[in-house]
Amino acid sequence: MQSPVYQEISDLIRRIGRITFAEFMQTCLYSPRGGFYSSEKTNINQHFTTSPTSHPVFGSLIARQLEQMWRVLGEPPIFHVIEVGSGGGTLAESIIRSCYHMNPRFSEALYYIAIDYQPCRVQLPSPFIDFELGTEDETYPYHNHISSAIHRVKANGLQAFQNVAGCILYNELIDNFPVHRFAIQNGKIQEVFVTLSDSGFTEVLDEPSSPLIPQRISNLGLSLTEGYRGEINLAIEDWTAQLSKTLSCGFILTIDYGDTASELYSPQNNQGTLVCYNRHAAISNPYQHVGKQDITCQVDFTSLMEIGHQYGLTTVGYVKQNKFLESLGLSSFLDTLQKLGLSAARTELNRIAMMTLVDSEEYGDFKVLAQAKGIEFEFDLQGFRDHPT
Repeated sequence: MQSPVYQEISDLIRRIGRITFAEFMQTCLYSPRGGFYSSEKTNINQHFTTSPTSHPVFGSLIARQLEQMWRVLGEPPIFHVIEVGSGGGTLAESIIRSCYHMNPRFSEALYYIAIDYQPCRVQLPSPFIDFELGTEDETYPYHNHISSAIHRVKANGLQAFQNVAGCILYNELIDNFPVHRFAIQNGKIQEVFVTLSDSGFTEVLDEPSSPLIPQRISNLGLSLTEGYRGEINLAIEDWTAQLSKTLSCGFILTIDYGDTASELYSPQNNQGTLVCYNRHAAISNPYQHVGKQDITCQVDFTSLMEIGHQYGLTTVGYVKQNKFLESLGLSSFLDTLQKLGLSAARTELNRIAMMTLVDSEEYGDFKVLAQAKGIEFEFDLQGFRDHPT
């Protein structure tokens, strides 16, 4: 039996004809009839892990960067952090807890808003040490404070927010924006459309549905060979407009996997970067498990920076995640780990989990982009320095 989302897309194609891959992806991930991210039945942790769920130290290090941003802004009495795509709140809780211990004054100023399609609180048993707790005991005297300090909001985007002073933060969000797929055929840019055949969904090529697709390729200065296939994320522009309208003064911190355009659209990616995840298995076929698997695509950071500049967002830092976390002091947590008196097995388990955050084969090659708005003086963000301080 096919899923409700499969049926929804099939009915749409029968009614209006072929659709763009972006429309297909949008429905698969966000349909209210059971899309992967909008369904209350979806447990993301069953399909993939992220940096925040890999080890709490990720949130502790992000907290250090946020505290410095607060100081750059002159230590305002209210410092907003808006986390978009917050999921079960793992990152939010680790950040709030770390801020409480790191700098009580900053903790009092911090106003944390966690936005998601389905905001929820998920407590999972973890074998990992939370350095702010200093123990594996789940009882925590400030537990109620941590929970109440997170303002959970169900929303699609940032339209409801304005005049924000602080930081808009998101981890692995843009890779799930619906993308248009294209192919170079007979020297021309053709778009990939999705239609129906007797065996299910199939692809056809035709003229692009929007002039913005060839325009983006041209603007990036891409020279693509015959047969090249790739993806274009047109949603970046609307998203950047939302960011600029929401943020009056402060920072945007983007953490995701991807690269600059010259690397992203290089010959080794001549079939694109789109991949699906179902129960921790990477799958190349987006037309199976419709509505029940993640669909993701590497982020074009060149477009993020260039479009950001058009909307008044200044790029103030761009590094790999491993360098970012190392500059924020990951080594200090590794040193502390050795002094906690844990068993050798527990120490090694935590060390391995922490090292996945900087391992190039895991999360280390993710990119971290910092953009700023409304700041007229020079500053130096700690996570983007060459060496930790």
